[in-house]
Amino acid sequence: MITKFNSVAVIRAILTGILVGTSAGCLANTFYVDVEHGDDSQNGLKPEAAWRSLAKVSGAKFVAGDKVLFRRGQTWRGQLVSFSGNTNGVITYGAYGKGPKPVFLGSVAADKEEDWKSVGNNIWATASKFSDQSQKADDKTSYLSVDVGNIIFDGGKSTGVKKWSESNLHQNGDFFYDAHSHQVKLFSTENPASHHKSIELALCRHIIDENGKAYVTYENLDLRYGAAHGIGGSGVKHIVIRGCDISFIGGGHQFTDARGNPVRYGNGIEFWSSAHDCLVEDCRIWEIYDAALTNQGDGTNTQENITYRRNVIWNSEYSFEYWNRGSSSLTRNVVFEHNTCVDAGYGWGHGQRPDPNGRHLMFYDNTAMTTNVFVRNNIFSGATDSLLRLHGRDWTGNLVMDYNCWFQSRGPIVLWLQQNVDGNDFGTFMHAKKLDLHSILEDPQFVNPAKRDYHLRAGSPALTVNGQSAGAFAD
Repeated sequence: MITKFNSVAVIRAILTGILVGTSAGCLANTFYVDVEHGDDSQNGLKPEAAWRSLAKVSGAKFVAGDKVLFRRGQTWRGQLVSFSGNTNGVITYGAYGKGPKPVFLGSVAADKEEDWKSVGNNIWATASKFSDQSQKADDKTSYLSVDVGNIIFDGGKSTGVKKWSESNLHQNGDFFYDAHSHQVKLFSTENPASHHKSIELALCRHIIDENGKAYVTYENLDLRYGAAHGIGGSGVKHIVIRGCDISFIGGGHQFTDARGNPVRYGNGIEFWSSAHDCLVEDCRIWEIYDAALTNQGDGTNTQENITYRRNVIWNSEYSFEYWNRGSSSLTRNVVFEHNTCVDAGYGWGHGQRPDPNGRHLMFYDNTAMTTNVFVRNNIFSGATDSLLRLHGRDWTGNLVMDYNCWFQSRGPIVLWLQQNVDGNDFGTFMHAKKLDLHSILEDPQFVNPAKRDYHLRAGSPALTVNGQSAGAFAD
């Protein structure tokens, strides 16, 4: 006997000729999104009846097992707010068709000369309206009502330098976000659009907001130019992020501290406080203001069963950052394995930070009860500071590290509390801590690092680290 109906479930049951009761569940559907040919008034259930906008997707209600597929080769602006699945099935956000991954931009374009007006002294301010009016439909903040944390010129060939007052704009690329007028003010000796093919103003909000969400998968998406996190949210569980590209993230104004200093932030993927059962695999992440990957939290919370594997990361301030503050908090079963991490601290944000700190592994203050944190079978190559920093506590006994390939052509390998450890002392020091007993300190020998090809050459020492392999491409 059917005692309760879900209206969405009933409609689907009628359309498919199946009577759905409370114990039987709903028939999952695939929804298609096409920014060029779609229409939000359609049902989205076929490519030829696709939806168009992120706003439509973010406002939709889905059932366990539903898929939302974005057409490859197309670009959306704005924010995606995901929807939770449950134990009966995940909600999947992915791609369909042929071509490059679908692109989500967390930015506003300002690449037309009419998008800028001179206010004197080589200062140019954004116009009250942008020439590309198509941005308005999906982007309610297209008039810059949130902080602009970065400006990306010409697809990432250069970026702006954020300043905190208009009086500090002195050279090309310096910019200030005026929160009162909701304008960007940029130093340029001529109209910025006259010598840049593209200008993207990165907005301070997550490109994908998954706050409180559960049982969600994101795969084969390309996220760019956001000034908060690429994917971010607290209290998440059963999240899978697979095969995604995430680049030029962060730089937004998070808060102003007690001393009056502005604090910027932005991670590629962040699991904030009370995250569990999450997986990030086979992603490429680069040019991140803070950490490419992180789980962190404050107050009483639990972070457990989180795995990062086979990801390739470069030019981020940190490749992986972890901390958990709270004496009643718990961290357990966090695995970072088979990742390739290159050139920490060499990204766009390093020189703008008040605390330049380029490291691949950044273990900050951690007062949580911590067990089973594994760092194994990774490649860590090149950093402006050190490859690893362990801060705030003696990590002996809380961390398992082994079968990694470490390489630093100059400078320290490890900063352990206040002690710098260079290559000559690395093995002795780490072995005394019962860490990295089988790891190596060798050049991993990438195929073509200049072109970001981090596959390993034949004969690379990372292919066989004492009988195992290291890096994302070693297997």
